[in-house]
Amino acid sequence: DHLRGILWMIASVVAFTAMGLVIKHISSQVELAIIVLFRQWVVLLILVPWLIRSDAPDILTQRLGTHTIRALLALSSFACFAYAVGKLLLADATALMFSSPLWSILVAVVFLGEPVRIRRWTATVIGFVGVLFIVKPAGNVAPAMLVALAGAICVSLSMVLIKKLSTTESPHQILFYFTVVGSLASLGPGIYFWQTPSPGQWMWLISIGVAGFAGQMCVMRAIALAEVTIVAPVDFLRLPLAVVTGFFLFAETPDLWTVIGIISIALASIYIATRET
Repeated sequence: DHLRGILWMIASVVAFTAMGLVIKHISSQVELAIIVLFRQWVVLLILVPWLIRSDAPDILTQRLGTHTIRALLALSSFACFAYAVGKLLLADATALMFSSPLWSILVAVVFLGEPVRIRRWTATVIGFVGVLFIVKPAGNVAPAMLVALAGAICVSLSMVLIKKLSTTESPHQILFYFTVVGSLASLGPGIYFWQTPSPGQWMWLISIGVAGFAGQMCVMRAIALAEVTIVAPVDFLRLPLAVVTGFFLFAETPDLWTVIGIISIALASIYIATRET
């Protein structure tokens, strides 16, 4: 089961990396709002058969407000990632979004009052040093880097709300309200900035939603088969894969400081994720 779980996690890495590559390819051709719109509505259409079969009592909730906030945070994190990928090196954008476990420590302390011991604080500091290596605040900080960090913070806040929701809500309910609320929230900006895509752009935009959905399903399958401590570190293969694909497909070459920062964030985040589990 562990081997199968790892293979499913590798499949998710491939799917999410493919989604990032497509976003980077098409971000200069269509508006960000349209990318977000397709990401949400393609997933919603894929889930329609499940929604039709589901019984209403399994979906109804008494915590609609919390579901809504969580969905908006998750939607914002994707929008931040899509914007950053279009403006930054693929490796930089991916690494900064992967700083979410570091922010989760701060969020857990501030909002949940969780105790954090010295080893996790040390890992957090090392991870944030890695962030500084990538951002390079001594020079001109690219606004897209700040957007990527904002996306990572949104992921952290979203995870806190998932923890709170999971005490009373099923995974199906959380997925349902994220998909529906996110789709409705993306509708307004998508209509406002709408420009009819070309046939080729339709294909790329639909593939973003399909890849995102496939990645999520692979992660859920991996966690169902194997222990989280076994499969979670595999997700960090996205970092070197982003470096390699960015180099070969977009001629992007990260500098030495960026590579050091990526390694620092990856090691710190893997340690924190393991300790959290």
